[in-house]
Amino acid sequence: MAARGVTFFKFVGTVSLGLLTGLSYTLSNLTIPTLLTLPSADTAARAFDTLTSTARKHLSILGSVSGSAFALAFLLSPRACRHPYLLYTSLLVFGSRVATSDLVAPYLSLGPAPSSSSASVGAAAAARKQKKERAAARARSMEASYEVLGASSSDAHSEGTGSVASGEELEADEENMNGEEVRVKVEAFIKKQVVQSAVAGLGFMLAVVGIWGDGVPQVYGTSQTVLVSA
Repeated sequence: MAARGVTFFKFVGTVSLGLLTGLSYTLSNLTIPTLLTLPSADTAARAFDTLTSTARKHLSILGSVSGSAFALAFLLSPRACRHPYLLYTSLLVFGSRVATSDLVAPYLSLGPAPSSSSASVGAAAAARKQKKERAAARARSMEASYEVLGASSSDAHSEGTGSVASGEELEADEENMNGEEVRVKVEAFIKKQVVQSAVAGLGFMLAVVGIWGDGVPQVYGTSQTVLVSA
């Protein structure tokens, strides 16, 4: 009865780990990079938030099920058949989740830390905001000067058109800036998923090899030698 429970946990752990590896690889190489091709930064940001929140929930469930299954299989196995690969696979599964956490991911050697990029983007946002405020102040002062000098309505209309054009340019710059923020978030998430898929893939290979190794003695153990006396 205990052997059936161990086999069940091994099967559940291996399948869950395979799904975890495939999902993480798909996110990092196929799904998330396509968000950078969307025409609007606002649309890309909303799609990224929705997709990552759902993906994190599924990855967490698969990781918990797989790691717990291998740990239970190791604990329930008889002492003579308690193979270390079950424990190593469980540690790799939980290690893949720790490697993608906010405490460890910034220190991985995968390029500049996302925090520094976010700080530069925030500084650019502040500079753009100040520029927009100065442009609006200049427009108000020029309108006041036209009123004092009694400029014609056509001149005021042309000045207003110029102000609208400058405002549209600032809005375009602000949209580009928001696009850089989305790009930083997307690239940081992709780096985390690359690490998780690599660690989880190593654990999956270890689990497959270990299960194959468990079945080898049983296959050879069934063979019997019959001696026939003359």
